[in-house]
Amino acid sequence: MKKETFVLKAGNIWLLSFIVMMSCSTVFALDPMGPPVADLRQGQLKEGIEYSYSTMDVKLHEGKWIEHFDGVFNDSGEATSLTLKDFKMNKVYFNLGYGFTDNLDAFLRLGATTATFGDSIWEDAEKFDSNVDSTIGGGIKATFYEDDKLKVGGLLQASWGEFDGKLNASHWSAADFVEISMAEVQIAVGPTYKLDDHVSIYGGPFWHFITGDLDDEVNEAIGGGLLNSQFSWDIDDSSTFGAYIGTQIDINENTSLNIEYQHTAESDAFVAGFLWRF
Repeated sequence: MKKETFVLKAGNIWLLSFIVMMSCSTVFALDPMGPPVADLRQGQLKEGIEYSYSTMDVKLHEGKWIEHFDGVFNDSGEATSLTLKDFKMNKVYFNLGYGFTDNLDAFLRLGATTATFGDSIWEDAEKFDSNVDSTIGGGIKATFYEDDKLKVGGLLQASWGEFDGKLNASHWSAADFVEISMAEVQIAVGPTYKLDDHVSIYGGPFWHFITGDLDDEVNEAIGGGLLNSQFSWDIDDSSTFGAYIGTQIDINENTSLNIEYQHTAESDAFVAGFLWRF
């Protein structure tokens, strides 16, 4: 059985079929940030469409498992910590913002997301593909300093999302059912500099914090009965620092295109978005 290569039972340690990567930094999906300054006048509104693609490793810890045979409790214990390797995520957001003052604006995000990872939980050539799931977020941007072509400011944003899907391999008789839930916070500070009337560059350091959990349900037919095993882990609560850089191209007075790249020691993300002000 798959579980027998994985769990730790009292008084009996099963041989593990994979290497637990406990030394990796933990990061998760990176949301679009854009210029780290307020970009709306007081009372002005904006709408935007944003896309992000990211890839990273995700550390899981404090795992537990419980099993039932034909609906009757059979056993339980601790599950070993592990790392989901090469966790890939796509996000598409609709962004709605409002300028409270010339130096402070806020925004809300609603969107859809998908995720994949492979060969990490059982190391048995399995692959996880999520359904198209929902994500929500929001944040604020502020300008601290402005002088001619230069602005300096900061942003604070948070988001929450979940992923439901199947973990499967071609030689398995049945797929696992996996649910992932996570929340993240990003804080960034930095400059935005206008190169000419239509092009600006921006970026700076940022801090990223994540938390969440992952559940994996396994059903196996054994001896004429059904063994149901449920595993759960916490996504390691941790923070990591990184940096990002981007450019904003003003297509006209009220329409802009943003393209940016975000990087930490264990992750990379590409982001693009259109913004309409009115």
